[in-house]
Order: sequence, then C-alpha cells, then structure tokens
Amino acid sequence: MSSHTCVKMINSLFGPTSCGRTGVIYDRARKGWLCSEHGKERLCEFCQADPMWGCICYQGDGVAREIFLCCSCAGFTTRKFHF
Repeated sequence: MSSHTCVKMINSLFGPTSCGRTGVIYDRARKGWLCSEHGKERLCEFCQADPMWGCICYQGDGVAREIFLCCSCAGFTTRKFHF
C-alpha cells in the first residue's frame, strides 16, 4: 500500500514547500491528498477558490453523491443562521 503525502503548500525558510505529512483526506478540488490538520482547509469543488463551507448530499442516477461547496456556490448570501 503506497502512502500519500499532503499537497498543501506551507511557507518555510526556503520558500513554499509541501507539508509532507501523510495524506488521509482526498480533496477533489485540489486533486490531491491532505493531512488531518489541513483537511479542514478543503476547497469548494465548484469554484475551486473559496474554502468549503458544507457538504451537500443529493441523489443522481440512483446513487447517493456528495459535493463540498462554499457559501456562495451553495446559494447562501450570509453566514448568519437563526434556528
């Protein structure tokens, strides 16, 4: 079994370098693996620019699917929610 390394770039003394930790979460927007620490910084799979806000689940072709979207791509105009 081959191990994956985190693709998140961090600043170091010698400029931007890859994190280098073991990747545990696949980020479809970055097309690479993230370590558990950087897994919280996944990108929106639609615009691929903003951090993901939530997971939208839907059913397509009889199969349950999920997509991670930012607030604007999910259709929200504000982050304040009243329950």
